[in-house]
Amino acid sequence: MTTDRFNLYQAVHKGLRAFMTDTLVRVGHTDPTDVQECTDCAEQVRTLLHVCGEHLVHENRFIHTALERRAPGNAQQAESDHADHVAEIAALRAVLAQAEVASPSERNAHWLRLYHEMSQFISDNLTHMLLEEQAHNAVLWAHYSDDELIALHDELVASIPPDEMALHFRWILPSVSHAERVGMLQGMRQGMPPEVFASQLDMARPLLQARDWLKLKAAFQEEVAVPQEMLA
Repeated sequence: MTTDRFNLYQAVHKGLRAFMTDTLVRVGHTDPTDVQECTDCAEQVRTLLHVCGEHLVHENRFIHTALERRAPGNAQQAESDHADHVAEIAALRAVLAQAEVASPSERNAHWLRLYHEMSQFISDNLTHMLLEEQAHNAVLWAHYSDDELIALHDELVASIPPDEMALHFRWILPSVSHAERVGMLQGMRQGMPPEVFASQLDMARPLLQARDWLKLKAAFQEEVAVPQEMLA
């Protein structure tokens, strides 16, 4: 498959995969007898479900519309999947609510049920994202230029509220490759005052492993000449 074309899905899906699997692991090791641990885990689950729901809205509004405009019928399977995911998100919210109010004798069973149903939801999403990355990209690349896809991407991103965008940034940045990370930050830097870009780098640093941070720091020192004090 062509890999040098602009990929609408790759970065955001890497971030979603990381967020989903991290949350699933957290549910699995949460101690149902520890109230604070359950509260913190439940908040992450709620945040994930919100992000997943909004992601469906963005894809329906922008990407499926683009697919249907030039290749009618190619978004039908994904639209059906999305309807199923909306129902699954609602069901997971209900399971989470039950786990949060369960009596001490029932908590283990409710948290295990949440773990199992989240496992199924994430499994469905992994399969669905692969469909989009393979089948949908093939259609998009056949019917749209990279300039058109970049414009579509930018329009989609501009529609995302800042707090939601910050969540995506938190999960995408450590999940993409070094080259993708550099490209992402170079795009963000365009039009930003130096001090604003420096604040973005400050946000990036604690999200990255030490080796990844050093490579990112070196890339920006060499390629975009960020002042040394911003990268210290």
